[in-house]
Amino acid sequence: MTVLIVDALAANEGRRKFSRDAIGVGSRLLAGICERNGNNTRIIRAEDTSEIVFCLKKEPIEAILISAMTVDKIATERVLKIIRKSKIKANIFLGGPILSDIKILEDLDISAGIRGEGEIILQKLLDFDFHLDSLTEVQDSLIKITRIKDKFLIEQKSLSSSNVFEDFQPSTSRIIDYTDYWFSKVYVEITRGCSNYFRGSLVKNYGNCSDCGNCEDPDTIITDDCPENIPPGCGFCSVPSTFGPPRSKSVDLVVKEVKELLNLGVRRIILSSPGFFDYFRSKGEESVYSPTQPPANLDKIEELLSKLSKIRDSYDQICSISIENVKPSLVTSRGAELIGKYLLGTAISIGCETFDNNHSIAIGRPSSSDKALEAAKLFKRENIDPQIYLIHSLPGETVASLNVTRKIVVRKLKDYAEKITVYKYLPLPNSPFTITNTPLPPDRHLLNQVRELLKEEIVNFNREKKKELLGKEIPVIVAEKDINFEDHYISYPIFSGPAVSIHSTENIIGKTVQAKITNVLSDRLVKARII
Repeated sequence: MTVLIVDALAANEGRRKFSRDAIGVGSRLLAGICERNGNNTRIIRAEDTSEIVFCLKKEPIEAILISAMTVDKIATERVLKIIRKSKIKANIFLGGPILSDIKILEDLDISAGIRGEGEIILQKLLDFDFHLDSLTEVQDSLIKITRIKDKFLIEQKSLSSSNVFEDFQPSTSRIIDYTDYWFSKVYVEITRGCSNYFRGSLVKNYGNCSDCGNCEDPDTIITDDCPENIPPGCGFCSVPSTFGPPRSKSVDLVVKEVKELLNLGVRRIILSSPGFFDYFRSKGEESVYSPTQPPANLDKIEELLSKLSKIRDSYDQICSISIENVKPSLVTSRGAELIGKYLLGTAISIGCETFDNNHSIAIGRPSSSDKALEAAKLFKRENIDPQIYLIHSLPGETVASLNVTRKIVVRKLKDYAEKITVYKYLPLPNSPFTITNTPLPPDRHLLNQVRELLKEEIVNFNREKKKELLGKEIPVIVAEKDINFEDHYISYPIFSGPAVSIHSTENIIGKTVQAKITNVLSDRLVKARII
């Protein structure tokens, strides 16, 4: 049996606008489960429409799996149109965050949607050779199947156990299906779920909280029970309500996956986790619901990082291993030292969202904004590049709270952060603010004006930070031609840093070069010459 996996994640309207050098773990995980069951697989990005057409004509496809986010609906529709035009009879399954809102089923021409964790569901589909009629006739204790008009919605009845990583492992061999794998950031999942079961005052108010006291203090939360079933965590996020408390992948499995990917030519590994310091905080089968207690398991983290750094350093070609996210609430001086010791030169993302402490606590952040600044300072001291993440247009945002954030950006962050990323708040299905119907602010016009000022100041901040790189030399992988400048090539830093445009009259795609930064082209791009 041949299964076609279409990776539509971040494809937006059909072409990735951002994170063009990133490869997530989801599609490799689907491929790994199929391979374990003796099936052939092929991963194709949604934007590679010609490859999809070629594959549909060349091979007999028994099933098609599409993974997408909520912002990828248009790209998904384009893929479905191509598939239907080929008149292929295979069942089409759609999964990923796009299915957080089941209304999407009515708009898309698919056979079934898979919502939430998908490993057990995919295994069941494989057991029945993707024959939905046979599967729906079976009473199953693990999955729930709902008929919605002419389609099916398939969900797990409960979250997988902590052994989900041992039972279902991602394919490493299929990384070569991504034509850009050799220069991209390849994500390796090390934890799933989130430990922030604190509910801020805004989340509680909108959810008609009865003040049971279960989640009153972030330090003392020991349960996920909520009488009103108000989703936990930061109000804008659906991770804890979708994936539950953190579960960790064993050191041996992480090491095995990273080693195999590096052997295949991957050069940039990202350890993927909603919160890196949640790694093995739980003891045995116990779940952790507090974002602060117990503290990070630094012994286990050091075991992981020490083994990974030895593997990284054993290769002739220079490679990097980086960390995706940290919760400021778990960052300590010792934790920062460990990352600096084993992953020197890495960047690290710190969620902050707002620098107004009252607003931060109200939306359910696990610690105050001051803690984010403290974390950035600790990382900076260890020669790690902190990157601060902010969100504007959040519920509860005011002109005053925006101005607090603006003041920190302009006056303080230069000494703490190397980059600021700001997003506009978009309601995510299954997140607290989506389910509880937050009201619109009355002074939207004035708020929009101040938001625009904040965005301008962040662009200026990032551009000024790029100027500090002038004259520095960094190793980069030459990835593709620069469509904006003749005889220039876009390159990506092996370690932390922005994309680099390099001049060359020769074709240097695929080479690793030492580049000296000579000019700042924008807040996201610098120019360099080969030395």
